[in-house]
Amino acid sequence: MKSVVVLGGGVAGTAAALAAARGGARVVLLDGGTGASTLATGAIDDTPWMHAPPVPEPVSAASRAILDGLAAYALPVAGALLATTAGILRHARGHDLALLDLAPLAGRRVGVVGCDRPEWDAGALARAWGDGFTPLEATVLRHVDERLLPAADFAARHDDEARLAWLAERLRDALARAGTRFDALVLPSSLGVDTARAQALSALVGLPVGEAAASPGGPSGLRFERARDRALGAASVTRTVGRATGVERHVDGWRVAREEGPALEATAVVIAVGGFIGGGLEYAPGEAAEAAALPPASRPPFRLTLDIPAAKLGAHGRPLEIPGSLFGIPPESLAWPFAPDAMMERVGVLVDADGRATPGLYAAGETVADAPHTWLRALDSGARAGAAAALTSPAERPSSPSVGPASRP
Repeated sequence: MKSVVVLGGGVAGTAAALAAARGGARVVLLDGGTGASTLATGAIDDTPWMHAPPVPEPVSAASRAILDGLAAYALPVAGALLATTAGILRHARGHDLALLDLAPLAGRRVGVVGCDRPEWDAGALARAWGDGFTPLEATVLRHVDERLLPAADFAARHDDEARLAWLAERLRDALARAGTRFDALVLPSSLGVDTARAQALSALVGLPVGEAAASPGGPSGLRFERARDRALGAASVTRTVGRATGVERHVDGWRVAREEGPALEATAVVIAVGGFIGGGLEYAPGEAAEAAALPPASRPPFRLTLDIPAAKLGAHGRPLEIPGSLFGIPPESLAWPFAPDAMMERVGVLVDADGRATPGLYAAGETVADAPHTWLRALDSGARAGAAAALTSPAERPSSPSVGPASRP
């Protein structure tokens, strides 16, 4: 049986592992810990939402299969409309099942449930979101400590059926006292961690209830992790906690060195360790080598945090160039907002359309060069890389790899 090792436990790594398992490979996922996926807000985007097309692009069958396996997200055909705790309404391609989709509620009255927590001001949010939103006074906090509990801890309390029933009763009482008919209710981040509890609460209250999309670091990222672990277990993927330090060719396959424990050997490896936020890439200009004198040599300003000589970094479809000056590249020319189409937004491992960096070695998600840094694109690239990795033959040997910018079929 072919074997695949996936580095990274985020959206891209999870999709790669599930796709490889569906392809018949024996899969080990090496999870290095919290990354960008754990900071998810619950909104799913295909392209950056401010530039999203009016009509959403169709989702590939492979991506749809991964989403079905996670069983934690909705992907409406026409997209979704979400309220955010920043006070804006924003379009999204899909959403975490705990969030309230406002798209079917156009022209309806939505109650903004009062809750005495630092991140939530029902009156201010109702005014910011505009017509159709009205504050609703209700008792949401049951214990004194809940006012200052981290959002994820507060949400976890509603995994308990009795606590959810208590909340439903309080919301029904508030609706009965209001004297105004509401068509839906929106809450702060509070509806479960093990699973999204919005559907169960809606059934108890008798109308749609859901969360607003909150800042990074809330319960949505933890809900992803729980859904990931269930999906990996159902697919017989072995998830191991630990960090890789490097990947090298070994016999007819690859060897993955780890910080702790023996090396892992596989027919193919998928690198899905994230970008700058996830810790897979780092800014490392040559001039940082010596603060008081010129460095001995010039080098590109970015590098992988893993030792993988076979993975070549690039941007704009070509390998990174060595700066012509020992002083390196001016930092302001690499990042937004100082540079349009900034290199920091594009740099990554150069791959082909299937995520192949060289035969048997693949990359996915924000580790890939020239790929949009969105949730759904990460999932899609992981699904393609995982499926291709499962087809890798031990006989494949790299010759002169031809790589270019990642593209979607």
